Amino acid sequence: METLKKLQCNDSKFNLCCAFFFTLINSLFIKRTWEIIAPDSLHSWFFALSVPVVLFSAWLAIFSLINLPWLRKPLLVILVIGCAVCNYFMYTCGAVIDKNMMTNVVTLVTPQLLTWTGLAGIVSAVFLATIKIKPSRWWYTLLSRTVGVLAGLLIIILVASVFYKDYASLFRSHKNIVKILPLDTCIRPTGLLESSP
Repeated sequence: METLKKLQCNDSKFNLCCAFFFTLINSLFIKRTWEIIAPDSLHSWFFALSVPVVLFSAWLAIFSLINLPWLRKPLLVILVIGCAVCNYFMYTCGAVIDKNMMTNVVTLVTPQLLTWTGLAGIVSAVFLATIKIKPSRWWYTLLSRTVGVLAGLLIIILVASVFYKDYASLFRSHKNIVKILPLDTCIRPTGLLESSP
């Protein structure tokens, strides 16, 4: 417990850690994408390797925007636990949580789900919540967040300039793959996002 109390970092490092952590949470999405891509040439290998890079860059831009001092820890705790529950159903049942399935989740509570949620969700949430974020001057925080957003977007644009046709083909041919993203899966059942037909 003493070690947890000593964990501290600045705002920009915390955003980088969150981006890395949520990229790891998306391991099922990355795995399924790699299975679909089935790299067999240098171009397809680079395309497959670009998937986690794009995810990390997207999370970095998102967390640089939403990780506000008074909002970040409660938001991350909720997202991590929600993602753990959604990941459990995706890994064990191959099911994607949607609005209709949320009504059945209560009946599907099992010891395995509770263990998975406890280890993957609650332990991770406690870890994130105990990290102390050292305050910085407001202009430095604003600058580092702006750099985080711009760096994430720039990397995505650079990857898109090389692999645009590959990504367009991937998402056109496999429209449901986006639903594997845990953050999307957590938010969609609440009705905040509407599924496209």
